[in-house]
Amino acid sequence: LVIIIVVLAAGLVGIFTVYNQTIARSADPMLQQQALAIAEGYMEEILGLPCDAGAPTGLARGTRQSSHDYDGDDDAPPLDIAGQAMPGLGDYRAGVDVSGATLSGVPGCEIRVTVTHTRDAGVRATLTGFTAEVN
Repeated sequence: LVIIIVVLAAGLVGIFTVYNQTIARSADPMLQQQALAIAEGYMEEILGLPCDAGAPTGLARGTRQSSHDYDGDDDAPPLDIAGQAMPGLGDYRAGVDVSGATLSGVPGCEIRVTVTHTRDAGVRATLTGFTAEVN
């Protein structure tokens, strides 16, 4: 009887360990999907503006006139198009890098948006886009 109790206890400890790890990681897909949604929002906002070869103008969010105006943005928490912090996303950081590039001989801007989670280093979403330069 004692041997059966010891074997059952060891089995239950193993089962509860796996269960606990599964529960602890169950939010990861949601965090990753949320980071991807933030990156997509930033990318859509930036690709909606023309690429010009000029330096960033330093204009405030919502009044920017080219994709280069987003270069160097490092928002924690992420900001909406009006420059306001997005509620409920305080654990995320969104960084933007815009650089001159050429794609198939066409000059333009390469845009890289990276979103990370400040408490979970495994959550990261990076999107890269290209828009042609305005003549």
